[in-house]
Amino acid sequence: MSPLDARRVSEYFSSRDTVATWWSPDEGPLAFHYDAEIAVLDDHLDYDPAWRVLDVGTGRGRFGAHFAARGCRVTGVDLNPDMLEIARQNARRQGVADRFDVREASAEDLGAFPEQGFDVVLCMELFDHLPDLAAALREMRGRLAPGGRFLFTYVPSESLYGLLGNVYRAVKGLRGRGAAMISRTWSLPEIRRHLAEHDLELERYWGVGVLCANAQTRLFGRNPLLRLSTAIARAEARRWPYHSRPRVARHAAHVVGLARPA
Repeated sequence: MSPLDARRVSEYFSSRDTVATWWSPDEGPLAFHYDAEIAVLDDHLDYDPAWRVLDVGTGRGRFGAHFAARGCRVTGVDLNPDMLEIARQNARRQGVADRFDVREASAEDLGAFPEQGFDVVLCMELFDHLPDLAAALREMRGRLAPGGRFLFTYVPSESLYGLLGNVYRAVKGLRGRGAAMISRTWSLPEIRRHLAEHDLELERYWGVGVLCANAQTRLFGRNPLLRLSTAIARAEARRWPYHSRPRVARHAAHVVGLARPA
C-alpha cells in the first residue's frame, strides 16, 4: 500500500472546517459501533483516578472526557483547532473541564510533554491516519510511564471494512493522481512488529464489527446499500457488541488494542 503523504495528511487534519464537519462518532446511524469501543474499555480496564492520561489525537475528546469522568487527569492533544474547541465544550458539558486540558500538538512531536509522565497513553481512531507511525510510536512510548498502558485502535487489512476501504482508496487513486490519501489499514503482524520495535508488547485486543462493511457513512450517503450494511452491523452488535476471541477480533472493522512496555 502506498504510504500516506505527511504534508497532505497534516494539512487535511489541521485545517478548520474539515474533519469537524463529518467526524461525529457520538451521533448518526453507526454511533453504536463506536460506543462499543468505550464498552471494551469499561469491561476490561480497572480505572484508577490517580492515572495521568495523554489522549493523542483527542478529536472531539470523547475518550479523554470518558477517562476524566472516572477521576483521571487527562491531557488531550490534536492538530485541529476546531476539534480542540469541540473537546473543550464537551469537557465543560460533561463537567470534567477541571480534569481535562487540551493542547495543540502532533503525534509525531510530543516534546512539550514530560517523558514517562503518563500512566495511560491513548491513540484512538488515529493509527490509520499517521504518515509516520514509527515516529508517533517513539513519541508516545517516550511519554508512557513504566508499567503503563498504551491503548489504541486500528483498521485491519484483514477485515471486510478494511478490504472495501482499500478498494475505495485504490479506485480514488486511479481516478485522480492528486487525490490525497488520508487513511490506510494495518495487518496484525505489522502492528505487532511496530509495537515491538518501540519496546511495546501487544497484551490483548478486541474487535468491533466483523460484519460492519462501512464505518463511515459519508462514503455511501443515504441510500439502500447504506441502510442494509447498517442493519447487518446493528444485528451483529446486538449479539456481539465486540469480539474477544483473537481469531475473530482481528477481522473486525476496528480493533481495540492494549499494549504495555515490554
